Amino acid sequence: MKRRTAILSLLAAMVMTTAVHAVTYPFLSSVPAHMAHDAVLRAGARLCLFQSGTMDVKNTIHVDDVLTVYRGYPPSFVTNSGEVGKVRILATLGDYYFRGEVVEGEVQPGNLAKKGAVACFVTSLVYRDQR
Repeated sequence: MKRRTAILSLLAAMVMTTAVHAVTYPFLSSVPAHMAHDAVLRAGARLCLFQSGTMDVKNTIHVDDVLTVYRGYPPSFVTNSGEVGKVRILATLGDYYFRGEVVEGEVQPGNLAKKGAVACFVTSLVYRDQR
């Protein structure tokens, strides 16, 4: 009986480890600076946006697109949220990130930038140009 319990515990641990690893995303290879979670970014500020890397995102969001930023979710999802700004996509950073610039309003980490039916999360990473 103890052996069966030990085997089941081992299998459960293996499954949990595999499941957790299956939903992790790689960080940027050269990590930009971190900012405070409650930081407010205004026009001209550079930032990173996290996206899922799916074909929907790759086919919808392109360089020079302007995404509408919402605090929380867009009004079509939740009634008490609203538009807080706009972000222009400057470049792609790997498979899961975009580099962007605030063009209007005030944006914070955790806000949702949306274009059409796809969205990205504003991360707590600020991109600084290497000039």
